[in-house]
Amino acid sequence: MAPTPEFDVAVAGAGIVGASVAWHLARAGLRVAVIDATGPAAAASGASDGAVSVASKKPGPMARLASGSLLYTRELAAGGVLAGAFQARPAYVFGTGAVEIAALDALIAKLHTLAGPVRVVGDGPAALLPGLGDQVERVVVLAGEGHMPGHRAVRAYLAAPGITPIWPAPVAGFEADATGVTLDLGGRRLRAGVLVAALGVSTPALLPGLPVLPRAGQLIVTDRGPCGALPGSLTAAAYLVAKTAAGTALPRPPVVIDPLATGQYLIGSSREDHGDPSRVDFATLRLLLARAVAAWPALRDRRVIRAFAGVRAAVPDGLPIVGPLPDVPRVIVATGFEGDGICLSALIGREVALMAQGLAPGAEWAADLAALSPARFTALRREGVA
Repeated sequence: MAPTPEFDVAVAGAGIVGASVAWHLARAGLRVAVIDATGPAAAASGASDGAVSVASKKPGPMARLASGSLLYTRELAAGGVLAGAFQARPAYVFGTGAVEIAALDALIAKLHTLAGPVRVVGDGPAALLPGLGDQVERVVVLAGEGHMPGHRAVRAYLAAPGITPIWPAPVAGFEADATGVTLDLGGRRLRAGVLVAALGVSTPALLPGLPVLPRAGQLIVTDRGPCGALPGSLTAAAYLVAKTAAGTALPRPPVVIDPLATGQYLIGSSREDHGDPSRVDFATLRLLLARAVAAWPALRDRRVIRAFAGVRAAVPDGLPIVGPLPDVPRVIVATGFEGDGICLSALIGREVALMAQGLAPGAEWAADLAALSPARFTALRREGVA
């Protein structure tokens, strides 16, 4: 006879997606354990730029889910759990040359099709944003996007009553049966009715059949000082190309310039197929800095105080993996967001919490969530393709 579960749900991974899942479950009255090898927001969530961005998402399921999640994030910030974490702000996407100009046209078409909370409020020469460099040929001004530092959102979510934090405690393995899941935490075994695996780059250690790969990105932090007239993120259209059309040659670096509340700038970000956070690539950093200064010349007056490589969990087809494992329904996966977890965390947390309770996701999101199912990789393996 299987032992009685200590918790209704165990969430493995204390990043922003796992924390959101836990909060939604605790709000529904369930007993929730959140387990992490290090601690909350210790990986990608703590090193993210915090952008709640629909503009950067691939057309299709990702853009639709991001648009819905942005609306829900606003709701949770209106006097709710994310009130101290989320801030609305404008966003600016700029371009130089044919590839980037085409990407701006595609962005506008995507947002028009979505008809969601993000809208174009300006499109024209660099003069639309005073302070842009003279190399900028065109800038698109967006209203409706926002900023949410991952560590603040995680801290807010995990403060909910009914959540038991367990860290440092890497999950060494698990056994699932008809009534629950037993987790091996090394010196301890924990029993839960359902396991939600929101493990990011650690996913393959527990679920080796899922193709989650670490992908690094070079990041730069400046010293403090006046942020000038940049009231929101400034993104090169090449960044949209890098995220939405993998393999396309980029004639210019895909830089993002993010003014922080501290008076600093966060500048990124490359996309490198390795998971080594110690590999700081100075050649790449120089390219990013050169383009950042050309786009926003005020950066010439700032000093770089830190450079590092952030690591994100990527999936080869560019979509995260969300849903129950086909042959192990008591194990639900929510991983592989590769920088999109900040934006998607509110909606994904809510929908995965429904799955963990044995309930169907919202009808509005069922088809898009089905496109993220881990079953797509199970099918490939059965056909001998992967």
